[in-house]
Amino acid sequence: MLLCRLCLVVGLSPAVVSGQGLTPDTTPFHRGQWAAQFGAGTSFASLGFLKFTAPTRAWLLDFHLSGGHTRSTAHRGDSVVADGFTSSAVVNTRVGRRFFQARGKVVASFQTVGVLGGLTHACEGASRAISSCDNGWDAGAFGEFGGVYLVSPRLSLGGAATASFTYARSYGRDNIGDRYTHWAYSGALQGLSFSATVYF
Repeated sequence: MLLCRLCLVVGLSPAVVSGQGLTPDTTPFHRGQWAAQFGAGTSFASLGFLKFTAPTRAWLLDFHLSGGHTRSTAHRGDSVVADGFTSSAVVNTRVGRRFFQARGKVVASFQTVGVLGGLTHACEGASRAISSCDNGWDAGAFGEFGGVYLVSPRLSLGGAATASFTYARSYGRDNIGDRYTHWAYSGALQGLSFSATVYF
């Protein structure tokens, strides 16, 4: 219900906001203010920091972490006939500029544009098969649109949708000594992520 209200208010036109006696630059933030942002999506967690240079503008630095490990076995009777695993870890850093617009006394929309880069690691293997590991990096640009609801002057809850374009390159080696290189360009439209922000 809170998310629905947030999306509804963020979508209001500037004319409606003006009708409430507010202007687009009426935000509760101020120059020199800091904030810590804790976020999560369907496959990652993030920690970020905001440094406000004006009531409607801030620099963003955040770190996205994702990864996992799976293991599977196949049995025939009491005997293991196959055993395999996959493991991955990704660390991404984003630096960008965020722009806020007031949508009421306790709601603001925002847009962020910036650059990103990170490191990747992945391994996979199975009994009676080739195992391999690769390490790599990626770099690119991103943009996001979102909104925040101010629960108090020190805390807000929000959500955002993100689009990104990246170039990735990785280098790997398998257990029989072969080496290989991968590279790729990719674009992504990330689903809605949620965040809690603490203002200082």
